[in-house]
Formats: sequence, C-alpha cells, structure tokens
Amino acid sequence: MKPTPIDRIADLRKMAAVADAGLGAVLDSFRDAVLLVDHRGIVACANRSAEQLFQTPAVCLIGTDFLNLMADRKSHGFLDYLRGELLPRDAATLGATIELAGRQPGGVFVPIEVTSGRVVQPGDPAFTLVIRDTTERKAQEKLLRDSANRDPLTRVATRAHVEQLADVELFRASRYGRPLSVLLIDIDRFKKVNDTHGHAIGDHVLREVARRCKALIRASDLIGRWGGEEFLVMTPETAVDGGRALGERLRKTVVDQAVVLDTGESVPVAISIGIAQYLPSDADLTTIVARADEALYRAKANGRNRVEVAGQTPVGGTTGMVARSAA
Repeated sequence: MKPTPIDRIADLRKMAAVADAGLGAVLDSFRDAVLLVDHRGIVACANRSAEQLFQTPAVCLIGTDFLNLMADRKSHGFLDYLRGELLPRDAATLGATIELAGRQPGGVFVPIEVTSGRVVQPGDPAFTLVIRDTTERKAQEKLLRDSANRDPLTRVATRAHVEQLADVELFRASRYGRPLSVLLIDIDRFKKVNDTHGHAIGDHVLREVARRCKALIRASDLIGRWGGEEFLVMTPETAVDGGRALGERLRKTVVDQAVVLDTGESVPVAISIGIAQYLPSDADLTTIVARADEALYRAKANGRNRVEVAGQTPVGGTTGMVARSAA
C-alpha cells in the first residue's frame, strides 16, 4: 500500500536529526534557509528562513519533494549528484555549492545558491541544504556589468562591449548567410563645438546624439561609442539598402533639431555616416569597420551631413579625404 502524505511526514519526524529537540532552535538562528532532506529528496525539516524564502509555512514544506520547490532543470541533476556522490559516503561530508532557481507560490522565481552536506544518523542518511537568496547579489552583479559595458558619458555600449557582442553576430551572419550592416557615425565639426562652447557643452551634445540614435534603432540593433565623437551601430538582418535607409533616418533626426542648452541657446548639430555590409570574406569586425570608415571619410569629403555606402560611387562632389581634426 502506497504511503499517504501523513504517513510520510510521520516517518520523517522519526529521523534522528529531526527528533533532536534542539535542532529547530539552532536552525531558526540561521539567516539562510535550511532544509533537511531525506535520501528520497523529501523535506523533513525547514527553518524559519526557509518559510520566508519559499513563502510557505514549515508544516507545508515538510513532506514536500525538494524538486517541487525548484524552478529549473538543473535541480534534477543536483539531486542526482546528492544521491550519487554524497549518499555513498560514510562520514559527514560538505558537498557542492550550486546556483539554482527557487519557486515561490504564484510561479515567482527566486535566484538561489544551495550548499549541500551529508548528515550521518542512524538509519537512512539525509542531506542538509543551506539555501541563500541571491536576488540582491545578482542585482549588484548586473549593475557592475552594466557599468563595465556602458560608456559612462553617453550610456551606450563601450567599444570593448561592442567588439565582444560583434563576435556573436558575425558568427551568426557567417554560419547562416544572414545580412548584417555596420554604420559608423561621426559628429560633424565637433571640435568647433568644444572650442566654441566648451567641453561641458560638447559632452551634452554627445549625450543627446547618442540618445536620439538609440531611440531610433531596433531592440535587436546595437549602438556603442566607438571613440571620441564616433558611434557605431550594428544592425543584424539588415542588408546595405536597409542600412542606408536607417542611416538617413539617423542623420535626419539629428540635423532637424538643434541641441537646446539649459541657457536656451541652440547648438546646430549634424552627423556623417559611413555604411558597410558584412561580406563572407570579412575576418572580423575590424575589416567591416575599415570599409565603413572609408565611406565615412567620403561623406566628410563630399560636404558632411550625409550618408555614404562602402563600395558605391558617391553622388557628386569629390572623393578626396579630409583630416580628422577638421571633421
């Protein structure tokens, strides 16, 4: 006859570790959640922190399958590890620490860190699971990653982060034969803005150009500060014609409205853009950016405030180069 949940709980309470009168007081002193789990993976004891973590009274946790408190497939492998690695040991053993996702009522997931240990007691062995809620730590880690990956002035991606993400997009474009375009954007006559209005106003212009460009691109696109007054936009699933159309929209959204300062003064701003599409012969992002850079210089030479595409003949004007200092 299959044991009922009541029978199961009665059996669990007979475990030597659970029967220890002082155990509950000790476990309740822990800030981390603690579960005592039998060799089948059934919760035999839970402290007050476990009640708070799983938003469930201890009387309801007892008799529950440990896996029912978890929210990802890794927990199955973790339980297999406990049975396969710790169960055969003869002595109390500290096991592995693993990151999992706990489940609260209503389907709420909580990031957790679980440290396991084997309990030596008469009869069947058991496991202790010390469980720490890592929500705050994960949030701090995300803030640190964002700080490392975002340009502190413009809040778009750093060049290093762009290069890192580009490896993934270029691999996808190469493997599946998908189009990808790169737009290299330079603020026209930015040196004059700094010389005329000061670097604080120059910083304001950089932030505003980045904000306008970021607002116009898709969520799947990537924008980063490439250096100085240059920005790079990477557009997956976009052939060169689509890249040109995006470039024109970016150029227009910048030039059509001057940047307004806190003093009420308006600073006219324009950008030039060079565009290059990924080619099967491109070894990495550097080769694509080199072609986009050539197109950008052509845009500068042809009067600025314009878009040029690598490999295409410019419409009118000269093909000569201009120096960066005069850009």
